[in-house]
Amino acid sequence: MAEFPAGRHGMLNAIRALQRNGEAFVLAVVVLTRGSTYRKAGALAAVSATGRRFGAISGGCLDPGLEQAASRVLNVGVPEILVFDTQGDDDLVFGSGSGCRGSLHILLVPSFAGRPAPLLRALELADERQLPLQLAVTLAGPWLAQGWCWCDSEAFALGSGPPELKALRFRPNGEHRLRAEDAEPTCAVLTLPPDPRVLLIGLGPESPTLIRIGRDLGWQITLIDHRPAAVRAYARQASEAIVARPAAGLAQLGTRSFEAAVVMTHTAANDLEALATLSARSERFIGLLGPPARRDELLMQLDAGQRAALAERLQAPVGLNLGGHGPEILALSISAGLQQFFAGRR
Repeated sequence: MAEFPAGRHGMLNAIRALQRNGEAFVLAVVVLTRGSTYRKAGALAAVSATGRRFGAISGGCLDPGLEQAASRVLNVGVPEILVFDTQGDDDLVFGSGSGCRGSLHILLVPSFAGRPAPLLRALELADERQLPLQLAVTLAGPWLAQGWCWCDSEAFALGSGPPELKALRFRPNGEHRLRAEDAEPTCAVLTLPPDPRVLLIGLGPESPTLIRIGRDLGWQITLIDHRPAAVRAYARQASEAIVARPAAGLAQLGTRSFEAAVVMTHTAANDLEALATLSARSERFIGLLGPPARRDELLMQLDAGQRAALAERLQAPVGLNLGGHGPEILALSISAGLQQFFAGRR
């Protein structure tokens, strides 16, 4: 049986449920890929001792092999690097038949009741602090499947190994060779980012679809609207919901920062208040619903300093032009624009 939690936080919630039940499991992390692969470095999955799988490392063709390897790792009790190579022609006939023409290196880490793996503790800390987790692990040679991970100023040892492994923290993501104790093991470095945090300021007809898409993509969504009934209608689907006008709602967030904010109150006065308040905050993406003429009218009511603070961050009209009309298409266009931003493709 397979389930597909959304995002890093969703995966950790599934793992927490396994821990509450006292189930042993294997945490799988894709640490390196080459060529064409369905999942990329940083993808997470978990396989329990009872055969339950959460997440995926492929479109389905490789996951049975993952489950078999996880059973072996639980029996042995030590981490392993699992390699799937679908680059050769033989794989189409004798292998998985995926046709992806790529390879994956997957770190498999066993975790038992009362003895959580150091990698899992590090992931929990990164999730609690909403920070990236950097991971470095050996792929071949001595000290196989050992390394380090770092969250902010805290370091977690993954097994034992030479002190030179710590130097991998300062390497870019990807494949590296490490020289240590007369050996040159191949290593992978990767960063596991936190789930995107999105502020939705205002609720309207496009909100149900937009919130649903965001949840399916693993976004952590905070809602702000001054109407209690509107907030109640969507609060269960969001990570957090605040009943307040834009300035007061943003003040409640204090210094907490979000990757993106979308202003969609459908009223000029509330939109203006939101933009003025956001100009003093650090969100890198600020989307504004509405046509260019309305955007220009709102900006003219801000002072020069506020306009300058918004200039490089404001996306207005928000969303990609996908064609079509209606609240569902609008929600799709906004979510597509946000995903493009999160992927660093602007």
